[in-house]
Amino acid sequence: MPVSKLTISLVASIISLGLTACVGWGGRHEVKTSSPAVTSRTYSTNKEIVQYSDGTSVTNSAISVAVTWADDHITKTVTYTFDDGTSNSVVSVVPGVTSIVYSVVSETVFTQFGDGTTLVKTNKEKASLKPLPTVNTAE
Repeated sequence: MPVSKLTISLVASIISLGLTACVGWGGRHEVKTSSPAVTSRTYSTNKEIVQYSDGTSVTNSAISVAVTWADDHITKTVTYTFDDGTSNSVVSVVPGVTSIVYSVVSETVFTQFGDGTTLVKTNKEKASLKPLPTVNTAE
């Protein structure tokens, strides 16, 4: 029995439709998976602990560190930056180290700050000068 072109075309269309239904429109299926959500981030200086909604956690180390000083020369900020773009700034107060040199008519106060700045102040006011210790030379 001869098969007509119309029959072959119809069969081909049915097969094509069946294959499309089997593999889905567009020929592919995408399976969507979702990553667990970040529930919290905690920091300890140069470490970041990231907690996820599935109960897992990851500890990351800082990839860069920047140190800045405030204009008061004693407030130091260390900023740790992490691979995920977050950062942790740690602020501390670093007092200056002071030494005093006395002479007969003045006192000079030297203060060296953590940022490298040095402050020198000379006081010549008699009212604020501390008396020099007396030395007993009589024996």
